Amino acid sequence: MPEDQNLNIYQRVKQKREDYQRYNFERLQEEALSTFFDLAQEHTSVDILYQICVIVPKVFFDVESNLYIVNPKTLKVEKVCSSETGLLSSKTEMEISVSEDVYETDDSWFFSIHGNRSLKPWLRIYGQTSVIGMFEIYPKDKIDNKCHFFFGKYTNRIGYNLHQKLLMKQNMEHIKFINQLVSDIEHNVISPNMYYKLSIRKLTKLLANYGAMLAKVRDTAMFCQGREDPVCKLLRSIHQEISDINQNFSEELRHLTKHYEHTSLFLETLFRRDHFEQGTYVLRRQPCNFRTEILDPLLERYRPIFEKKNIVINDNLEDIPDEEISLVVDKGLISQVFDNIFANAAKYTQEVENETGNRVKFIAYNRRILKDYFGEGTHGVRFSFFTTGQPIAEGEVKYLFDEGFRSSTAGSEHGTGHGLHFVRSVVEIHGGEVGCIPQRYGNEFHFTLPMKEQVPWLRAHA
Repeated sequence: MPEDQNLNIYQRVKQKREDYQRYNFERLQEEALSTFFDLAQEHTSVDILYQICVIVPKVFFDVESNLYIVNPKTLKVEKVCSSETGLLSSKTEMEISVSEDVYETDDSWFFSIHGNRSLKPWLRIYGQTSVIGMFEIYPKDKIDNKCHFFFGKYTNRIGYNLHQKLLMKQNMEHIKFINQLVSDIEHNVISPNMYYKLSIRKLTKLLANYGAMLAKVRDTAMFCQGREDPVCKLLRSIHQEISDINQNFSEELRHLTKHYEHTSLFLETLFRRDHFEQGTYVLRRQPCNFRTEILDPLLERYRPIFEKKNIVINDNLEDIPDEEISLVVDKGLISQVFDNIFANAAKYTQEVENETGNRVKFIAYNRRILKDYFGEGTHGVRFSFFTTGQPIAEGEVKYLFDEGFRSSTAGSEHGTGHGLHFVRSVVEIHGGEVGCIPQRYGNEFHFTLPMKEQVPWLRAHA
């Protein structure tokens, strides 16, 4: 724990001790608070907490009470529990005033129930107020000044406990919805996506048949070799046109297949049920050739985008045979890491003037093996990506991979600050590291993954 935080907690504990000495609660009041805390911690149900709130004052002080809660969906005040009638099976909307302060009526005191301010953004309660309900105590003639002060503090305890349990209930509803959503995605998105795989297979077969027909036309045209009569000329022309069409169809089918494979990998990886059930990225590791299975397909997709923005691609991969690098990773998630980095490069690469006075705009990437980087016998494979542009300020570098953070160099480019955070999350769950190094003409982003197998290339160059 940081020293300043430790000191702050120490001061708060000391302050609380002084506060309770000043409160000077009677023994019965202390027992009532202890009973409330014990039972509130013992049960997780919101309905049971409602009953505890109204029964503790009745048992200890022989006063009646009603508990009112602001419904976050309707923004109406509902009576949820009473010391006289118990838990209400159907919530009843009540025309009572919701106030930040305590107020009185002919026979009752109304205390405002405030939630935990630090948890307020996570609970859907209306407006800017922290009031989540009202607590009514009656008859009023049983509440003297000291008892009035106690019930103010008691209501504060109700608020904090109630806020946490309402938040827990809301989170459980969110989890149920997310699980249902995952099932819907599997049923309505991922499973129907398999239809396209079958369609691609059918198209491939049709093109093969089309190619066989083209071969027959070609063979027939061979008999007309050297003849210039109209029929032979037409036959050769038809053969050439069909050949060109078939080649175009084959190229389009290749692009369609690549797009399908990328989309399917994306859907399976990010909407994997295990992620939602366990609340974290769940890896499905498999051996992967980064060059042929990840980099080349992505470069094929991003090359037209880079060319349109006049971004030159410099491939500086070391002369290390791909088969010498044995990495067992979650191919889908790591593909998304590379995808996010290339997407950022397309958005933020800028033209700069180099040391010779030339205007340049490029992305360069390379791969290096770092011997024993993660400890003896555990090497690292570092993938680095350099993009020209304005160097990121040193003070911002440590925040670049934080959720929602955007560098001041981002300018007017649209973004959410999530991409690099995703990169860090996936790399770290693989046991790796991420980093950024501002340089004279731009910035280098890199990530390093562990590689436990011995590498013949590395041993030969050690």
